[in-house]
Amino acid sequence: MELAVEKVYSKEILYTAAELFEVNVEEKPLGDFENYLYKAKMSNGQNCVLRITHSSHRNEQEILAELSFLKYVCDNGANAAAPYFSKQGNLVELLPASDGTTFFASLFEWANGSHVKIDDPSIWNDELFYVWGKTIGKLHALTKNYPHTSNRKKWDEEQYVIDLQNDSAYGEYAKRLTHQLNSSEQTNDTYGLIHSDLHHWNFFYDKGVITAFDFDDLQYNYFVHDLAMVLYYSKLSIKGTEEEKNQFYEHQLSVLRKGYETENKLDERWYDSIPLFMQKRDLELYQVLTVKLDGKEMSPSTKSLYDTVKQRIESAML
Repeated sequence: MELAVEKVYSKEILYTAAELFEVNVEEKPLGDFENYLYKAKMSNGQNCVLRITHSSHRNEQEILAELSFLKYVCDNGANAAAPYFSKQGNLVELLPASDGTTFFASLFEWANGSHVKIDDPSIWNDELFYVWGKTIGKLHALTKNYPHTSNRKKWDEEQYVIDLQNDSAYGEYAKRLTHQLNSSEQTNDTYGLIHSDLHHWNFFYDKGVITAFDFDDLQYNYFVHDLAMVLYYSKLSIKGTEEEKNQFYEHQLSVLRKGYETENKLDERWYDSIPLFMQKRDLELYQVLTVKLDGKEMSPSTKSLYDTVKQRIESAML
């Protein structure tokens, strides 16, 4: 979380949010990178997740658009952690901060299962990859029938993309890549409101079922982007030589595609475009890490990731 947000956040805000949703909350966050996330418990003992978002990250309309879409896909058969209403019947509750800004609270189902471990071959295997593809395909099939909302941005309207295009080192490269990606047609069969970040840390897996969560980055983008993000973070996380990672990429894509196409179809050329979307993700990850960690000391693992991403960007620019 940015230092400016940390300075105005407080336990009082956390406990006010918990009261509004009538839950008991654990003080230690599950995560605090872009939102504060907490494990909570309802009066009936059911686990849930309380999320608190600062207005510098999302406004109320953007969050409502996210939660409305999430409720729609859950109501229509997608496997995702659905939002809950507050005791006042709201999906979002407003919490004023001491500096005049606002925090927004929302509550979600607790997904069954757990994160997958990439070093566990009993889980990290073709069965998972197939279900992963199928889960994404289902979301895309549903988004085709969802009304357009002006409260979620197109991918190239996001602030981090705009900032990248003004970056002194990578701006021209970012502009060229954006233009290249947007030269493809945007039709109801290729482009829509998508999760955009369904990597292996954004779902729980249990008995062959994926439950997706963290729709915070919901945006209008090409459908193939969701598949590219699976491959990007999988390849980034697994161990091995570059040749071994490339072999894994080809295999994972083939299995993802089989699962995906049980729910939705894409032309062959979209699969060929995946490396471009992975290059785009390098730029986005560089920008997000730069902003979120400004003024903070990077851990060795984060510094290694940051350096790796920068090196790949600079190699792609040659």
